Amino acid sequence: MKFPKGERRPIAVSALCHFVLHIAELSFPAVALLVTADLLQKPEAYEKIGFAYFCFSILFGITQILGGFLTDRLGPRKTMFIYLLGAGLSLASLGFAQSYSMLIVSLALSGAFLGLYHPAGMALISHKTSQHGTAMGIHGMGGNFGLALSPFLAAALAAALGWRKGFIALGAIPLLVALWPLLDKKLELAPENHPEPKAPENDLPQARFLLVPILILFAMSVLNGMCYRGFTTFLPAYFAAKISAPLIPGAKALQAGSFTTLVLILGMAGQFLGGRLADKYPREKLFTAAFLLAVPFLFLVAFLAGTPLLISAMLFALFYFSNQPIVNSLLPQYAPRIILGRLYGWFYFMNFGAGAFMAWIAGVIAEKIALNYIFVLLAALLFLAGSLGFILIRMRGKR
Repeated sequence: MKFPKGERRPIAVSALCHFVLHIAELSFPAVALLVTADLLQKPEAYEKIGFAYFCFSILFGITQILGGFLTDRLGPRKTMFIYLLGAGLSLASLGFAQSYSMLIVSLALSGAFLGLYHPAGMALISHKTSQHGTAMGIHGMGGNFGLALSPFLAAALAAALGWRKGFIALGAIPLLVALWPLLDKKLELAPENHPEPKAPENDLPQARFLLVPILILFAMSVLNGMCYRGFTTFLPAYFAAKISAPLIPGAKALQAGSFTTLVLILGMAGQFLGGRLADKYPREKLFTAAFLLAVPFLFLVAFLAGTPLLISAMLFALFYFSNQPIVNSLLPQYAPRIILGRLYGWFYFMNFGAGAFMAWIAGVIAEKIALNYIFVLLAALLFLAGSLGFILIRMRGKR
């Protein structure tokens, strides 16, 4: 797995930015019970948690479109800098929230700046690398490492410093990373020298703008985004409820965060596996298989407890997160490169915008019915997404 020298820096900076994004993204769910206990005097306010994270997630989704526009106009480097600067300041502002309303405003600002990243990172890799699948896999591993570390890091900082100082400390991370895209002019795109991507064996060459496959991918992205947001928002709370053994005495939130980290570490392996396979095999088939193989393990999460619950969640993460580098390397096959920034922006808007509503819906389900029914609904949505993948496979065969 060797990349030409000129391709290593774009992969490294995008993976680091992706790592920072997901550190920030999951920091609130990891300590949500502590925050609501302080601000609302009600730790298990699932509906309030869901609505607050909905405000974060809807802005996170909407600004994906703005991120795509900025990427095509300003370039990935400048867009990354704006994302990191805004993310650091807004994340730190969470530590100063004195009411539930202020918390919502800070979360919304944080989501708005974080949403700028994905189109910039995807476009930088698509323009600057030749092995798209493997590069996307490494990029995804950076993100999943952030996802994995975030629950533990946020909970550990909250346990050591309190949740307010913990958010302020977390805000310093993107501010420091922002120095890289600010100072590194070599990350600018040179439009006349884009390396041609290596397609998987027997794969189709890049063609004209293919509307129908893109619309199907958008529909799958909506369902996938709902599954992702519901799972990542409430998994720490679910572990806190279902794994009661006092492995870490007096630190229930830290224990739940640690188990969530363990699950998401398997997601890193899935990202790497998906990226490697995407450079060798038809991506439509891989994308469909990633969803369908993950469904039974997500369904079992709803009915297990203790160690079996942890194992099932880990296996789900292994298969589920392999879809990300696959679809990120699949999109450039359906559209010209000149619009990739905007295409990724709309794609991730569909993903995270739909996911925003699931954060709220899942909170209502948890409070009005039961926490475990969230995962039954998510498994059904993921199965539907996988079923749509068969249409992509069939269309590929016809072409």
